[in-house]
Amino acid sequence: MRMAAPALAPILAWTLALLCFTVGLLGVWLPLVPGLPLMALGAALFKVLQPDRLSWITVGVFVLGAILGQLMDFLATGWAAKKAGAGKAGSRGAILGALIGLFFGLPGVLLGPPLGALLGEWLVRKQPFKKATKAAMGAVVGLFAGALGKFLLGWGLVLIFFLDVLWFHGR
Repeated sequence: MRMAAPALAPILAWTLALLCFTVGLLGVWLPLVPGLPLMALGAALFKVLQPDRLSWITVGVFVLGAILGQLMDFLATGWAAKKAGAGKAGSRGAILGALIGLFFGLPGVLLGPPLGALLGEWLVRKQPFKKATKAAMGAVVGLFAGALGKFLLGWGLVLIFFLDVLWFHGR
């Protein structure tokens, strides 16, 4: 029985990593699925199960990518709101709405940023409702831009993983 465990480790490592990468790439588009952190978990599990096949540097790159992706998500929302005419109150409202929205499930994640931008512009900055609505639509564009950025970052991480495993540590 002890001889079977080492033979299963590569299969388990590849299965878990590819599952985490696949669900992670889908997760950058699906609210409440932690896409890039899930991909980092996949890389870490692969490293633990196949210590000689992946470097810790690559695992660290995945962790940094997960952190950068979350930051990019919030900043893209505020930036797009600003490009749509929001001032500081609307941009900050979009970011704050994104953070608060995390606690309210799917509706909060989708509605938090535009609602934050709208309220920031309309109530704080005293902009006309129509102009505040434009800033809110910019926040929606930012949500999608952030997701696209995370998706591209995720594919870059997958490329780094395969380069490390197959080229640098390939057997």
